[in-house]
Amino acid sequence: MLFKNWAKNLLFLLVYIFSGIALVTIIEGVVTGSELTPFNTAAEEVVSHFRTPLLTNIMVFVTNAGSPFFLSIAAIFLAIFIVLHRDTYDAMLYVVSMALALISFTLLKNMLHLPRPTGGLIHLSSWAFPSGHATIATAFFFATAYSFFDRFKSALWKTVLVAVSIAAAALVCFSRLYLGVHSALDILAGISLGLLCVSFTVLVFNIFLEERRSLRKRT
Repeated sequence: MLFKNWAKNLLFLLVYIFSGIALVTIIEGVVTGSELTPFNTAAEEVVSHFRTPLLTNIMVFVTNAGSPFFLSIAAIFLAIFIVLHRDTYDAMLYVVSMALALISFTLLKNMLHLPRPTGGLIHLSSWAFPSGHATIATAFFFATAYSFFDRFKSALWKTVLVAVSIAAAALVCFSRLYLGVHSALDILAGISLGLLCVSFTVLVFNIFLEERRSLRKRT
């Protein structure tokens, strides 16, 4: 058990470090308007070749279903579900992860004031960086996979949970790029921020609250 906990904490520490480095690098790049700009242009050109009326309708549905508001409401219901199953620890971890992600992307948007790309398929007037959809979708599905991972006994269902979580987060992120309301760097920054918020919360909880067995599910 001790090895398992240390291995888990090490994994989340690595996620925290690398996502933090990625976020800082991207912020530096977009603020200075540097060499990262061609990456945005190349990504937009690739995505433009996939646009069709049918796929556009699908992406609009995905982007609406994966909005920060909708996923925040879903997170509240999932947290209630976890509490009803007598696991206050994971419910608290879940809520704190999502709250930290919401606060972080809102602060960054209002600090950096970076505009959205022009020529998007839908019009939005809010600031672009980082993508709120990408941040919250990454945090939501990462936290969901973590919170429910040990509830599945079968390796197959654990794999399905992780695969579905990754695919769902990726689809929401892609929808924002497809619709032209975010650049690729906005999306990558949102993904990095989501990973950073959840990994930070998991580390804090595992280090400082792991021994609070009263918060764990009673068997």
